[in-house]
Formats: sequence, C-alpha cells, structure tokens
Amino acid sequence: DAPLFENFNINYLGPVDGHDLHALIKAFHAAKNAEGPIVVHVITKKGKGYSFAEKDEVGKWHGVSPFDIETGRSIMKVPSDELSWSEIVSRTLIDLAKKDSRIVAITPAMAQGSKLLEFQRKYPKRFFDCGIAEEHAITMACGMAQAGLKPFISIYSSFLQRGYDQINHDLARMNLPVVIGVDRAGLVGDDGETHQGVFDISFLRSIPNLILSQPKDTQEAQNLLYSAFLENKPYFIRYPRGYEKYKKVDSYQYIQPGTWTKTIVGENPGCIVICYGPEVDKVIQKAKVNHVSLIVVNARFFKPLDTDMLDELFKMNLKIHVYQTDCKKGSLASAILEYKNQSINILGIEDHFVQHGSIRSLRIEEKIDINTLFEQISESENEIG
Repeated sequence: DAPLFENFNINYLGPVDGHDLHALIKAFHAAKNAEGPIVVHVITKKGKGYSFAEKDEVGKWHGVSPFDIETGRSIMKVPSDELSWSEIVSRTLIDLAKKDSRIVAITPAMAQGSKLLEFQRKYPKRFFDCGIAEEHAITMACGMAQAGLKPFISIYSSFLQRGYDQINHDLARMNLPVVIGVDRAGLVGDDGETHQGVFDISFLRSIPNLILSQPKDTQEAQNLLYSAFLENKPYFIRYPRGYEKYKKVDSYQYIQPGTWTKTIVGENPGCIVICYGPEVDKVIQKAKVNHVSLIVVNARFFKPLDTDMLDELFKMNLKIHVYQTDCKKGSLASAILEYKNQSINILGIEDHFVQHGSIRSLRIEEKIDINTLFEQISESENEIG
C-alpha cells in the first residue's frame, strides 16, 4: 500500500497490529513527529477477544442491547406481540413480493439492521447488497425502475443524506417509481449522536415529485407500503427505531397521498394537535386519560399536505399545536405555516424542476422577474385602494 499513498506525496506507516498497544503508541509517536500528511495503516480483528463477536458475519454486534456475556444472547425482553418497525416493513415487503415478482430489495450494507435477511433468504436473486454506498443504491434502483422492476431500498435516515444528490438528480428529476424506507427516523437514543434521524423531512420536502409519509401504527405501515408500489413516482416511508404491536392486515387498503385523518377526543374540543407517527395514538390516549377535549390530527403525509383538512381546521379558530419529534426548520410545521400565511405574497420557483432556457426567459416563465413583482405590487395597491 505504501507506493499508492507515496504517489500522492503522503507518507505511509504500517501495517501495525491494532491490538498491540505498545506498537500503536510507537507508530503514533512516529506519525506525530512526521512532516506533512501521513497514513497509519492499522489492522484489527472485528470483535477481538469475544468469540461471539468474532464469529459474527452479518453485523449483529455492530450495536447491541444488554446481553449475557456467557451465552452472547440478548437479555432484552420484547413482548411477543411486538416487532421492530424494520421487521414490520420487511414482513410486508415479503408478503407483497410473493404476489409481484417485480419487487426487489436493496440495502447499503444494512441487511441485518433493516431486517432484510429473511427477504434475502426467500428471494436471493431479488436481493442486492451494494455495500456502504447509499449513492449507488439509489442510482441502481433508478436503473431497475427504468427496466420495469419495483425497487425497495431501506436506508437509515441519518445515512440518507449521502444519497441526496442521487435522490435529486436521478430519482426525483426523472420521477421514477422507487420506494425508499427511511429507517431509524427521529431520535435513535443509544445508536448515538451521528445517527439521530431528524433532518430527512427538511431536506426531502424541497425536492419536487416525491411523496413523503410516516405511518402512525403497524396497520398504516402495511397499507402505506402497499400503496407506495401503486404510485408511479418516488415514495418515501419513514419509520422509527423501536418496537410496536403488530397485527397483519386482513387485506391491504390503498391510501391516497396527501390525506390525513383526525380523531375527536371528548366534547367541545378546545384545541387541535397535529402530529405524526406513533405519537398520534399516544396523544389520543393521554387526552382520554386526562379528560382533555381536543382534535388529534394524524398528519401521515409531509408531502403533499392535506390542504383540504388544513382549510377545515383553520376555519375552526382553535389553537393549533404542531407536535413533532424532528428538527423544526423545514419541518411539518414549516410546511403548514407556508400554506397558512397566504396573506404574504411570496414570489419564488414553485414545486417543480426548472427546465432549460435563458435566465431571462426562465425568470419570466417562473414569474420571478422584476416586472412580475411590480405588477403584483400594483395589483395589491389597487385592492387596498
């Protein structure tokens, strides 16, 4: 490896035994005193010193819950009627794949975490692990979609940003039917700071052509995945880390994009809570226990919004609380405020990709030229007058 780095004028030191503390100290002292950039090549054995981890080939020990040291078995007890959200999505995907041979699954090296190993076992020729390359996973799915397949990709929310360019240019711009499961959406707790999946709503909302959703429960998760394969466009379904009570739906129900549901708790509701995901039922139950009368809205689509329901809610003149568990900027609340504040005249490019043309002609076509601004100023003055 030395010649490779030296060709780039980078010093090379190694290989060094990564389990030999004295050798490491010696190597790092040498690196510290070296002039210019240096690569220290350290070789380690995954799971060194613990046989269960050493023998693991699928990443089970990448991140672990409390376990018995003697047996290597998890001591975390999950109720028998609960499954992880990843498992629920995977089971639904397998069920749908039985009936449609065009459905394929793609993972960027997260088959274990995304619970796709069973899909791989059942359909080995329809399963693709492209390694830690989210960018390639999305582009590959786009090619498959062009060829008539129905790709599903499972990507952790915090890693989805790696494929932002491909989502924008390859997927959304070409408006291709690819379904993306945004796993570990929201706070992830012990997975760590870099894994907090709180930005995907914000960076996906600005991209044209795509649908962005989140189910409130396992039944809705199954129906959203079923519905996603019926839509001829990019479809994102986000779901959190954790477990939920699972019951297989008797028959799949199509969910129209951009439709919300609402639940009235008590009589004469005094306010409205707009939320999404598992929080919907939690808010309903808490309101019932505390005898609080309110309207709870399941905003299961971040894009498109249910503007018909929003119009209905605004007419009620009740205090609206937007309860969200992701970052505020660019969030569901941002989308609602953008729609609500129509009294502010906003000029800008609408929710679509801009086509080729001169800057002058495009400004006129998109109605962001200076003449359009002053025409609208004149119209508003006449209205006031």
